[in-house]
Amino acid sequence: MLVVKLWNFFRGYVLIKIEGLCLEKFINYAIARGIYLWDIVRIDYTTLEAKVSLRGYKELRHIVKRAGCKVRIREKIGYPFFMHKIKARKMFTIGFVVSMFIIVLMTSFIWNVEIKGNDKIPKEAIQKYLTKLGLYEGVFKYKLDISDIENSMMIEMKNLAWVGIQIQGTKAIVEIVENTDPPENIPKSIPCDIVAAKKGVVEKFIAKNGDALVEKGDIVEKGQILITGVITREGLDTRYVHALGEVFAKTYYEENDEMSLIKIRKIKTGNKFTRRIIKIGNNQIILSLGEIPYNNVIIEKKNKSLPEWRNIKVPVEIIIEEYYEAMDQKDAIDKNTAKKALRENMMVNIMKKMPKNIKILNKHIKFIEEKNKIKAKLIIEALEQIGRQQRIQTIIK
Repeated sequence: MLVVKLWNFFRGYVLIKIEGLCLEKFINYAIARGIYLWDIVRIDYTTLEAKVSLRGYKELRHIVKRAGCKVRIREKIGYPFFMHKIKARKMFTIGFVVSMFIIVLMTSFIWNVEIKGNDKIPKEAIQKYLTKLGLYEGVFKYKLDISDIENSMMIEMKNLAWVGIQIQGTKAIVEIVENTDPPENIPKSIPCDIVAAKKGVVEKFIAKNGDALVEKGDIVEKGQILITGVITREGLDTRYVHALGEVFAKTYYEENDEMSLIKIRKIKTGNKFTRRIIKIGNNQIILSLGEIPYNNVIIEKKNKSLPEWRNIKVPVEIIIEEYYEAMDQKDAIDKNTAKKALRENMMVNIMKKMPKNIKILNKHIKFIEEKNKIKAKLIIEALEQIGRQQRIQTIIK
């Protein structure tokens, strides 16, 4: 079918309107003379619409009077008519070609470099490295080796954990993830305390150096001193030592989620509206006019790009958007299935929040059923080492 459509397009054809009382006779005469009509649509009792080739249209003059019908052209379609318009508007065509060339040329360069994710590293330092590696405003984007730039930045900038570069039109988006500073390693010669890194209930502790300020069962808050390096004894001067020890506490992690017991699924009704768009760089030209006639739709998109020429990608893209009219269908979800899905989803999310090598002591999940919804709360009790070192700020008198 596609081959036939292309053949008809390049040969050229017309959409005609036939009016008369003997429409069947007209069609029979056309068939008898070998004139091919297609996409025949009956408008009313005395009117037909059909498509016919240019050669077939010329042959129709021999049968129009015999059939007692009138034929007129409604639309001219195909390559010959397009070229005729082009020849009649040479200056417009030249202007269009020049404009396309300028657009393609201008969209082949990077005009904006956006940096995201930097907090500690100055933006100027990142821009300096990018410029050194060949990524800067005004550079021809098709000569850039993105992978090489990313790898080089990872090697040269030690405080980067990850670099990702995306080219969107004339913009380069540089996303970075900075290294997380490890906990401060305080030399043994410097006095320090052991403080709580988070809230918890003390389960056990080992004070290797310094005085413990907590006991088993104590509830401690984040930042509270657990083992102090300030040693005070009756009758002796205060001493400052480097506290050493481990404090294990029960900590709690909570995750909440909910799920509807009614799943709404969209079903196509069979009606469709198509919109065609030409995208040139970041600009779009909508070829299909008119508003989308449906309120509830299923959207399907197809993108077609022009082939590369000498490793240069032409930034012209044809987008076909198909809007299918849809109706909502409600499906009931089994309660046990919903609870299982909630449990698995919450476990995945809560494990992301928990440190590695943590010991899980207990898991508790609670479900609350409402009208068409199930709410869930997951609480995990864990045992972890919460102590971390913190310098003692001594006052010298």
